[in-house]
Amino acid sequence: MRLVRFLRLGVPALLLAGAFACSKSNDITGTGGALARLSVDAPNSAVSGQAFNVDVKALNIGVTNVHNGMVQITLPAPLTVDSLVASLGTTAIFRNGSSGAAVTWTLNTLDSNTQSTLRIGTTGALAPGEAARTVTVQAMMTADGIKSGDAVARKDVQLMPQ
Repeated sequence: MRLVRFLRLGVPALLLAGAFACSKSNDITGTGGALARLSVDAPNSAVSGQAFNVDVKALNIGVTNVHNGMVQITLPAPLTVDSLVASLGTTAIFRNGSSGAAVTWTLNTLDSNTQSTLRIGTTGALAPGEAARTVTVQAMMTADGIKSGDAVARKDVQLMPQ
């Protein structure tokens, strides 16, 4: 009886997790009855000096809540953060530095079957005469039962000269 129940409930969840884990722009992990998905969406390329958006999404597709959720986002130099817009009930702060920018997004509790989004307004500035380069935006989620490194999503952006 337990095997049948596992096959009916566990196998679809594992298949879903495997499908999402194959992409580097999103990651999925579980804790208890919660199943959290983290994704980073940004344009494939951006022009130096022109603003663009990076959207980070945290989704709980499980049957229980994700508690004490936090997402750390790194944007390497020459990217800087211009603005943040966080979903209701969440907060975010950023710090720009010589090695890039760091954003801390506090999810608090992510209810079952809900999604929170953080929109990061960013600009990349290449030095005059500098060739195009690829920068990788990375997000990592932690929460009760989700350890550092369990849910990591990345997105490459080709920063082009003007």
